[in-house]
Amino acid sequence: MAIQTSVKRSFILWNVLYIVLCGGLGAWGAYDYWVTIPDQEAAVVEYEELSGRRAILEIRGVLWTLIRKKSDGTITESEDKTLETMRTEFQEAGLQQPPPPLSEAEVAEYETIKATLKDDFENTAPEPPASYDRWVNFWVYFVGTGILGTPWFVWKLWSRRGQAWRLEDDGSFSTPEGVFAADEIDDIDMSIWMKKSIAKVLIKDRAEPIVLDDYEYADVYLIVGALASKFHPDAWTEEAKPVKEDEADEDDDGSAESELEAEPTEEDSSEKSKD
Repeated sequence: MAIQTSVKRSFILWNVLYIVLCGGLGAWGAYDYWVTIPDQEAAVVEYEELSGRRAILEIRGVLWTLIRKKSDGTITESEDKTLETMRTEFQEAGLQQPPPPLSEAEVAEYETIKATLKDDFENTAPEPPASYDRWVNFWVYFVGTGILGTPWFVWKLWSRRGQAWRLEDDGSFSTPEGVFAADEIDDIDMSIWMKKSIAKVLIKDRAEPIVLDDYEYADVYLIVGALASKFHPDAWTEEAKPVKEDEADEDDDGSAESELEAEPTEEDSSEKSKD
């Protein structure tokens, strides 16, 4: 009966999962790179600008409140010291006259800034993105997993489409590389079969062997076992399992039976003693 392989469902499902993961990580990296990180940087700049503008308006408001209290005679001693300190600082900054009092528009601006800092920032400076965030999101997620990873796994699925290996009853071998008669098959290399589930069929007058991968294709082990038991009957079974393990088990059973047969029973001992 002919043996034919097919792509394993587990291989398909794993690669579909990898495609989804790579595509999702790539999209995430792109969104962070072009949307999230620029928004974070813009928020940092906006907060600094609003905080600086609020500080200027607050200083002018406090200044003119103290000036009015000074003129009304209602200023306290501590407030008077604060006023003198502010005037000194303005003079050191090169201002001969104090800045003008707040206009109605500036008062409204101040209230708007306070509301924005509270509602949008909760009066807390936003954290700037880390210096490595941009290149990690671009090169690792967007390029590495999205641009390179996703097409790679798509290609793996697409390249396996319709591929099959078939061992006919007459020993001929049909592969994606061509059809080979039974007498064209020289040998099968089983050196890495037990480690990687990969066997290599050696063809006459062909430099490259035919690679059989039991991880990707179902029933490959049956073809491998048929060829391995044909070329190396003392080493491999038709199910591509080492013969040595089976022989060892048989040897163990045989030796145990021999020991039981060799061991004399009590009746035998008694009969010998009577003799």
